[in-house]
Amino acid sequence: MTKKKSKKKISKKQKSMKEGFTQAKEAQKKENPKKDDPAQKSEQSKVMDSTELENQKLAAEKTAAIASYIKDPDYRLRCKAAIDILMAKLKMINAELSGQKKRTVISQITSRIKSAESIYAKLLKKGLEPDFETARKNLKDLIGIRVVCPFEDEIYEVVELLKLQKDIEILKIKDYIKDPKKNGYRSLHLIVQVPIYSADGPQKETVEIQLRTLAMDYWSVLEYQLYYKKSENEEVAAELKEYAEEIARLDGKMLKLRNKIEKI
Repeated sequence: MTKKKSKKKISKKQKSMKEGFTQAKEAQKKENPKKDDPAQKSEQSKVMDSTELENQKLAAEKTAAIASYIKDPDYRLRCKAAIDILMAKLKMINAELSGQKKRTVISQITSRIKSAESIYAKLLKKGLEPDFETARKNLKDLIGIRVVCPFEDEIYEVVELLKLQKDIEILKIKDYIKDPKKNGYRSLHLIVQVPIYSADGPQKETVEIQLRTLAMDYWSVLEYQLYYKKSENEEVAAELKEYAEEIARLDGKMLKLRNKIEKI
């Protein structure tokens, strides 16, 4: 009889503990009614997906609006006119320097008009309204020319001859050769203005000219393809910077070798 009574008491105690635990759980649910609720998670996911879709739609609309301006025949004609003027001058500079040195000084000259996608991304990065009017006022690289030289010292020779061109106004010089970017990028950038002539009279177009060596161009092109606009990775970034420094040393060695050969 005593044992049975004891069992009943234990059973009542266990029941009481279970009820207390259940009550505590219910109270917790009341305080935070939808915590760990699959229905709420699903609803939150839907809201996030909806917001993301709206952002993607807005980005597509803004990019399309910028693209419509870029495709405008008048705009493209102005860009082409500015590119043609600078290309002609750079070819003349190359002919002059190559004639003096008996070898090619400018290995490559290329040009581009900045894409709508790149304009949109750059304006967002700067915290500016992503539209074409804002781009025209704030971005100086909508038109770009890249000049590739075999050796570093020849970059500065080309720049000095560009400075002598009376119809070219150099607005800014960014020397990332002497002062490389944090990621190791090396190049010399010129922001220039050139006059173009149309039915509306003379106008000025702003162009960015990038000058770099073959080695700098090799690193920059590969870095862009492999890493640019991707999520940052400290290990990869450190490795790319290390290779940029190795390439810079190689540039210096090749320049010394060229000077040595020229003295022979």
